Amino acid sequence: MAKNNRMKPIFEKCSGLLFLGILTFSCTANKNEGNEKLGFSLVLSDSLEVDYLGDLMLLDYDPEEGKYLLSNDTYYEYVEVEGSGEILNHHQFNSEGIDAVETALGLGYVDGNVTVLTPTNGYYQFEDSLKVGQIEIPYSYQIFMFYPKLGVFKENNQVYFPSLWPETFAINMNEGEFYKKLYRLPILSKIDESTGDTLGVVRLPETSKLLNGQVHGFPIPVYTKSDELLLLSMWIEPRFYVYNQEGDHFDYDQTVELNIPNWVHYDPVSEDQAEKFFEEYSKKIPGNLTNLFQVGSYYIATYTKGISEDVLATMNRQDPNFGFERRKKDPHLAAVFDQDFNQVAVDLPFPKASDYPMVVNKQGELVVSKDGNLSDTEDDGMILYKLKLVKK
Repeated sequence: MAKNNRMKPIFEKCSGLLFLGILTFSCTANKNEGNEKLGFSLVLSDSLEVDYLGDLMLLDYDPEEGKYLLSNDTYYEYVEVEGSGEILNHHQFNSEGIDAVETALGLGYVDGNVTVLTPTNGYYQFEDSLKVGQIEIPYSYQIFMFYPKLGVFKENNQVYFPSLWPETFAINMNEGEFYKKLYRLPILSKIDESTGDTLGVVRLPETSKLLNGQVHGFPIPVYTKSDELLLLSMWIEPRFYVYNQEGDHFDYDQTVELNIPNWVHYDPVSEDQAEKFFEEYSKKIPGNLTNLFQVGSYYIATYTKGISEDVLATMNRQDPNFGFERRKKDPHLAAVFDQDFNQVAVDLPFPKASDYPMVVNKQGELVVSKDGNLSDTEDDGMILYKLKLVKK
């Protein structure tokens, strides 16, 4: 695969908190001593080669059909691939016409259909490149970020989706009051398909450090529905929140803290100094908790630790390859938790050229796409790694 200086991936924009209009590996190597004692490792079990010359990232998986969804870094072009690596469908959205998608703000599967978040018309759904449905949002909304995980699912005539900011929500990024209100907005909402009523069903618990009256920047909610649990990461902090599903709503259960060596923390500021937050934030690259999975009887949290101010100062931000060098210095890692959310392993490495971990297939394998721009070798097509969590 030819290397090129593609635009920064959407995930990199998210990890840098840039909002619209603003701003030969061994998985068992480099384990820390605790992991060696417990015997956990991520082991390469297989790989797939997709006959596609270009850069794609794996976004989602449909367990019913056993197919994978990959897209380019703007979500505007996507490829569906079966388990053997054969391409089932290749499509690019149109910017004009009846089913125009001006900007793709999130992409994923909902009931087997490719679903895209649009700026004003809710979610469009596609099957074999044809629009087959739409999930309308029954209020006017505004969006200031890309969604690294689509987060839409349906249950019992209820459509659950990441809460979109109401159009009436006043935005002033230099005022602490704005952030205070932001952190108390619903994170997950539902639409009753029979009545059209919308209700927020998940909010941060009062014990969350994001509600301590300080400015923490922009959280990016990423959640995973696992049986009767909902696991929520806010991206910017080394912890996640667990909610129990009760009927069509979710009750907060507990907060799980990650013990990650050398995690680079961001620096919150007081409400009356909100304008200084991003000035301080830009001096380093804080860690991000990017996804949550259930694999067998274990839960996995994936993250990047960040880059300290001292190390970042030695890097040339004007270098066209800065984004790639940054990602090489800040690789994807995994922590493992048992069924009671006790941490049993940390800093398990993924392949060094991995994109963001997004998928667990029905065989219980973590599947990650290879970013050729981070690799020392070239391939004839797009590569997907399949990894198994192994406890010796």
